[in-house]
Amino acid sequence: MSFIIIWINMRRYLLFFACIITIGELYAQQITVSGGGRPAYNHTPEISTGLTGGVFVIYSLNNATIEFSGEDDSPISWCLFREIGKESATPISGAIQNGNISTLNISEADCGYIIEQNGESYYLWIIDYSQSPLILNAVSTSNEEGQCDMTTLMLDGEGKKLNYYSTNGAPKSLRRELTVSYMSLTWDKESLAYTQTFQTETVYDFSSSIQVPSPLCNTDFTVTGDQILNYWGLSQTASTEEYITSAIGVTATAEQTYREDATNEDDRHPTDYLGGSAPAEIEFKAYVTDAVTHIEWEFSDKEDFSNTIARYNDETLWYTFRDEGVTYVRLVASNSTATCQAYSETFTINIGEPRLEAPNVFSPGTSPGVNDEWKVAYKSIVSFKCWIFNKWGVQMFYFDSPDQGWDGKYRGKYVDPGVYYYVIEAKGANNKKMKLKGHINILRPKN
Repeated sequence: MSFIIIWINMRRYLLFFACIITIGELYAQQITVSGGGRPAYNHTPEISTGLTGGVFVIYSLNNATIEFSGEDDSPISWCLFREIGKESATPISGAIQNGNISTLNISEADCGYIIEQNGESYYLWIIDYSQSPLILNAVSTSNEEGQCDMTTLMLDGEGKKLNYYSTNGAPKSLRRELTVSYMSLTWDKESLAYTQTFQTETVYDFSSSIQVPSPLCNTDFTVTGDQILNYWGLSQTASTEEYITSAIGVTATAEQTYREDATNEDDRHPTDYLGGSAPAEIEFKAYVTDAVTHIEWEFSDKEDFSNTIARYNDETLWYTFRDEGVTYVRLVASNSTATCQAYSETFTINIGEPRLEAPNVFSPGTSPGVNDEWKVAYKSIVSFKCWIFNKWGVQMFYFDSPDQGWDGKYRGKYVDPGVYYYVIEAKGANNKKMKLKGHINILRPKN
């Protein structure tokens, strides 16, 4: 096993060392291209193209040159090849060599060149930008309705593909990379608001129509480019008039109000979901973008909202869930023409099964804070009444909320120890009535 590990590590080392040697050999020779009084834009193509010298875009053929710095002063020869690949190579003359530097005046572009020295060949392709320039006359927005997700920009101008070919004749193209900039709205979780932000999109190739994500506010679009003109500091720019957006965005929040003091209520404060014990009061808030003109909260008992059980139009909605089961809630928004709709996340509210249990013993006035109050244990009880009587039928206490309890007093004084009786009438979140009767044993010494 150790031998295998050592061999793998040695193999990685040798490959790494070979890469260093190869890169070193490439940088030992240098190719410099210029044209039209400007340095050429240099693009490194994929290795599979065989263009080891790179792809160069010159501003024009005016005073265009290729300068090759060889490893020594041995002879340097030149060839030209066409779209079909290096098999079409033909020798060219006219290069001037001075020591290890050979300079060729370029008389033809949109073709490939081969530089040879000491049995090594370097392949490069030259593109004449003046033959395929980017021209941006104007940009406008499409007036089509329903541009909810993507907005179409119409470009008046031209920008043919900047084509080059591999040494085997495979066609390739250099991306122009136009930049579209505009304003939009993004949701800020910290401030709970949509804020205006600057957006940019990259369009790889020129087209008479391009699409970008629809902005969520009115804005103008600016198109600049391309990456070659940017390199020369000659970027072209065109902007639209103000675009009136129809796209919309919505965000909704749901916050539940919890009964912190109801310590005898089960599942009163669930931590990983909404609902729990009924009644569950939840505040829903709607946050919308500029083009929204109508909102609606949809309530459904189906996760796909195939059955809507309630609808509300409030921007802030307080709702109390009283029924056992699962309810799904979402916010739906639309623009003035109803051509664009947006949906918030879906909130799942789960109300648990009702439960009601009464203890039969407590000891008021004996040990404060320990079993000194008679309280029921409950969950999802939406209405409640409780009467407590002594053995002669005299009412000792009455309360109408399950989170309350009896402290064992009657008219301000502790009752005598013994047996007392309770009657409870309640209704659960399943809409079923519940009746409980039983006795209560009070354990405490007589005063």
